[in-house]
Amino acid sequence: MTTARTAQHSVDLSPLVSLAREQHSTLTVTDLADHLGYSPFHFARLFRQRTGITPGQFLTALRLDAAKRLLLHDDDAVIDVAAAVGFDSLSSFSRRFRSVVGVAPGQLRRLAHTIADRPPRPFALCRPTAQSVHLDLELPEDFSPRGDAYLWIGWYPQPAPLGLPAAGVLVQSVRHLRLPLCPGAPFLLGFAVAAGADPLDQLTPEAPMVAAHPAPLTTSTVVRLVFSREPADPLGLPLLSALPSLCRR
Repeated sequence: MTTARTAQHSVDLSPLVSLAREQHSTLTVTDLADHLGYSPFHFARLFRQRTGITPGQFLTALRLDAAKRLLLHDDDAVIDVAAAVGFDSLSSFSRRFRSVVGVAPGQLRRLAHTIADRPPRPFALCRPTAQSVHLDLELPEDFSPRGDAYLWIGWYPQPAPLGLPAAGVLVQSVRHLRLPLCPGAPFLLGFAVAAGADPLDQLTPEAPMVAAHPAPLTTSTVVRLVFSREPADPLGLPLLSALPSLCRR
């Protein structure tokens, strides 16, 4: 059993990630499995053991990230954007997009105009709990020389920023923080935005500043959360939620 488990966790996903990013609109889970020489069932099991998410969730995340970029960089109709990223149904695309990003596809464009005029304000989406983590937040010195960066610290049910967070806070000019634990969502992920960043850098950054705790957190502890431009998970998945939209939840 030990040998099998070690082999499962040593699967190299880098070729798969490159392929998926290039062809996400047409690839299926079976295509990904074939690329690595596994049956779809065996591949899905290995993939989830290695990453904590399913291959289908991985592909959907890439498609929705591509959709966000098309919506904000071009003026194509939403139905054309849906088709371009591999969705056959506009209603299915819009429903999935809203559940993950926090706003409908058309509203994302309006949100970009809104935050161009009004920067996001700090907010909290947390319920008090008996236990909490005490966070020491570290950013590269050159990222925010004045110490006024916005930091999103969120709780997620999986070790990747898929879907809307279960809880979290958006803070500014903060380097130490007490955050209540979130039952059912033990994975702590972070995202930093420089003060004064334009809407595209906030909503679809090319090189996001991210952080992730490597293990689920279920009891009170002290955590050092280090932000960098290196991917926070083995798949390098982007933060899909539009953070300014979360303050209305």
